[in-house]
Amino acid sequence: MKNTYGVSIRWLAVTSFEIRCNDLTVVTDPYITECVGTDLTWEAVENCDIICLTHAHWDHVTDIPRLTEKFRPKILCGDQTATPLASWLNYTPTRIYPMYPDTELDFDDVKIRALYGRHTDLNSGFNDLCKRIETNPIFQEYPTMAALQPVGSMEYRNFLFTLPSGAKVLLWGGDPTAEQVNICKAAKPDIAILQRSGRPEQIEAKAKFAAAIGCKVLIPHHHDFRGVEDPARIEKFKEEFLRLVPDGNFVTPEHGAWIHL
Repeated sequence: MKNTYGVSIRWLAVTSFEIRCNDLTVVTDPYITECVGTDLTWEAVENCDIICLTHAHWDHVTDIPRLTEKFRPKILCGDQTATPLASWLNYTPTRIYPMYPDTELDFDDVKIRALYGRHTDLNSGFNDLCKRIETNPIFQEYPTMAALQPVGSMEYRNFLFTLPSGAKVLLWGGDPTAEQVNICKAAKPDIAILQRSGRPEQIEAKAKFAAAIGCKVLIPHHHDFRGVEDPARIEKFKEEFLRLVPDGNFVTPEHGAWIHL
């Protein structure tokens, strides 16, 4: 694929990507080793200068301790997440960056801006949701991680990466609500890494969301969460997006394979 935008992107698992621009590598939501949808582990990560964390739920954070030990990256996360995350990791506070909505940091090779987000609707009251999450057996392996889960349900950050070329890459998850459409439309992304539809009836809505925010390249994520990829659903997502954006490019990622854009 022609390198038009000056970025290379590699899908690892769920919402975990390596995004490489010049000499800087960002890793998003490091949950790889425990993901049942891939044989990759955290050791597949080639480099990690910065971690961008959308939220603190277990299926986005489990490999952070391993990556911080090996790479000592900066961690960008929501402001409510910052303190409990630092405590869980016992990490150097100066390497954790609380990202309020619209905070933008310039790291020379890439500018990173936090966008206000909301988790997908999990159809539970807050207390019921916390109780349900607490029953997950993963907390037997990571007992101190349980304290992060309530804030993971309340706080969410999407991220916009502005490249030296001026091109913009959006990492987004959630439901395609009106306020999310308007926030992301204003960001004007060229490339959008979007959470795929969780339910068949949402495919059209997610494709409309992608078209409405103006992206020309769409990469879906989250389609290996339970270890059951649904090629037919991804193909339908592609068809709907290209119907709305005929000159667009829909890229179905493969675990561990670099996409040069």
